[in-house]
Amino acid sequence: MSLFDRAKKIWNKNAPAVSKAAQEVGADIAAQAAEVFAEVSAAAEKAAKNAGKQAGRAAKDAEKTVAATAKKVEKKVATTAKVVEKKTTAALKTASKATQAATKTAAKSVTKAADVVEKKIAAATKPAAKPVAKKPVAKKAPAKVAPKAAAKPAVKKPVAKKPVAKKAPAKVAPKAAPKK
Repeated sequence: MSLFDRAKKIWNKNAPAVSKAAQEVGADIAAQAAEVFAEVSAAAEKAAKNAGKQAGRAAKDAEKTVAATAKKVEKKVATTAKVVEKKTTAALKTASKATQAATKTAAKSVTKAADVVEKKIAAATKPAAKPVAKKPVAKKAPAKVAPKAAAKPAVKKPVAKKPVAKKAPAKVAPKAAPKK
């Protein structure tokens, strides 16, 4: 979740910077338009001084052109600012939706994992929860021990290899049922 919170903080933090950048670009364009206007005005004044009436008409035409250009520039700045604002808003919405979707996915994963763990815990505790049936414990009789063979001579004869025979199991006395 901290990853998504961090992404949201970054978007929120960058939104004012993007808006500010758009405003700065608009201000730069307006300043350039003002410079162009100043340059055109200066040129118009020179032409007016040099050419008299024709210069005055040229100045008016130039002013109209500059005004039209300034209007176009202002419209473009406003349009650019709106586009930047829309993109910023869309980016914030997208980030918010992505955060919400990721949160839902993470919640589902955690829920599934919790269900699996819960089932495993239930399965692990289920055998322990069963009551143990009480059975009477029968006492076992001790196994009979065969007497030890007599001492063998110290010298052994070589023994021919024979297949090993299975030993018969020790006989156990039948168990007596306990009386109550």
